[in-house]
Amino acid sequence: MKNLFVILLLSASVMASAQINSFSVSVDGSILFSEYAMSRSGNAGTTAGVRFELPIDLPVGQIAISSGLEMSNYGKQYNYNDMRVVGGEDPGFPVIDVTRFEYKYVAIPLRLKYTWRMVYAQVGVKAERFQKQDLVTEGTMSDPAYLDKPLLEIDDIREKNLSTEFALGFNVQMPNRPNFGIYFEPNVSYMTKSIFKNSTLENNQLSYGLRIGAKYTFKNLGQRK
Repeated sequence: MKNLFVILLLSASVMASAQINSFSVSVDGSILFSEYAMSRSGNAGTTAGVRFELPIDLPVGQIAISSGLEMSNYGKQYNYNDMRVVGGEDPGFPVIDVTRFEYKYVAIPLRLKYTWRMVYAQVGVKAERFQKQDLVTEGTMSDPAYLDKPLLEIDDIREKNLSTEFALGFNVQMPNRPNFGIYFEPNVSYMTKSIFKNSTLENNQLSYGLRIGAKYTFKNLGQRK
């Protein structure tokens, strides 16, 4: 957390000494894959966010600092509970109650980007907060193979976490629309703390995906009319 404050102070000092001539607002979304999002249909998740970006022109290329708000769903967790009564009549097959919850987070990112022509590299950190929800009952099943799956409760999830992020991307300017563009951003993020509070379940989540966004830039802000 201390390093995050240092980054914010350095970024603020750079912005204060620079002349801001443009400002960008963008919305984006991505499909991502997470190492610890356990789902019977795969481990795909999604993100959606809004980004505010301040660029500074350099002799070669451009740097920019951005922040905003992001909603992430890293995937689903299914739990399989044996519902047979101990000492009761054995029906010959297990009765398994299937429930699930989702790894949903709200995040505030802080990103630093360097752009050269249409290509850019970006690093950042995200303060993430887990969004606790009720378990959803999906029904029952009788496949005993699922009884070997790990049982993870919502209360095992760490409420607050910090992620690091790295991305490479490129911008596409729209013809005849100099203020509007889209970007494609392959990215990878890593949670610096285990997603679980329970030390016996310790795992640092690794996610990677492709983010696609649309950006509008307000230009010539520093020019007098």
